[in-house]
Amino acid sequence: MITSQWCKYLTGLQKFTRLLLALTVTSVSFQLSAFALTAADVQTIIDKDSRPFSGSIVISDNHNRYVNYQAGNGITPDSIFMLGSISKTITATLVLQAVDQKKLALSDNITDYLEIITEHPITISQLLNHTSGITPPKSPSLNAGSQFIPASQFSYSNYGYKLLGDLLTQVYQQPYGQLVNQFALTNQLDLQANTGSIAQRQAKQTRLVDGYTEQQQQRTQLTDFTVDPDFITFGGMQASSAAVVKFVNGLHQGQFLSATSYHAMTHASTIRQHRWGEVGYGYGLQISQQAGLVEYSHSGYIPGYISLMLYYPQSQLTVVILENTSWDLDNIERVFGLHDKIRQAVRKQLTTYE
Repeated sequence: MITSQWCKYLTGLQKFTRLLLALTVTSVSFQLSAFALTAADVQTIIDKDSRPFSGSIVISDNHNRYVNYQAGNGITPDSIFMLGSISKTITATLVLQAVDQKKLALSDNITDYLEIITEHPITISQLLNHTSGITPPKSPSLNAGSQFIPASQFSYSNYGYKLLGDLLTQVYQQPYGQLVNQFALTNQLDLQANTGSIAQRQAKQTRLVDGYTEQQQQRTQLTDFTVDPDFITFGGMQASSAAVVKFVNGLHQGQFLSATSYHAMTHASTIRQHRWGEVGYGYGLQISQQAGLVEYSHSGYIPGYISLMLYYPQSQLTVVILENTSWDLDNIERVFGLHDKIRQAVRKQLTTYE
């Protein structure tokens, strides 16, 4: 009797499991098919904006590429762009890989690795989340300045990420650019850390598109801009839009970091005031949970190029926007408004169907 009842229970459980699996597959398929933003929709957003677009836009998930849009002279799906501060996310990833390899700890004092004197003890964690408050020493002194007591507030710091590159150079006894290029080679990413003048970098990578700057609404080709090894750490990496998509997917789907390091990277340890409102900041990533929609992001702006990457873990959707014009910062809305409108269109789709 007991055996008969147990068999009936197991049969019922198997039927329920199959039904639940079928419903899950149906739900996932619905979410994937429900996302309907297209290249034509992106074109409409661009056409209605206050400035033109020259660059590449990719919107995709693990199953579909919804948008693969390129516009501008010489821009192709394989074009290489300067990434700006998206480089910081890659630097943070390499630091956390070193943590996973037990070569350093987030709580370590940076003076354990660097020849620098700080006013207050500063940890690697505080460099990663921009709460160190450190300012560069005035040569030839090794005494760094301080804006505030570490961990007391957020202050975006390119110099802090330069120090992270120095730290990795010390740990691995290799130039930081070589570490980036090795990471790219290992993970088959169309990503480079080439240094030098524009001419030197384009000689090494012929797909690197010309950058343009804008002043008083006049767009001028960038001809005098050199990437030095320090700049690689926080703004100077170069990649195609497909490479950024692949990096984002690899980062958020467990290819590069341990679960512990990924959790640390994607959980806000401080707050940043942003044009989108208050957003959290983890390690090389912004974190938003507005309207119940989890979003990881980073943007970039350097002479000649601007960029944005977004990732939505609930739908595994990635958005990458790379442009080869640094629009005039006298009008912030004009510079970043187009990116924000595309982001809003994506979020509207996701909040409707998720």
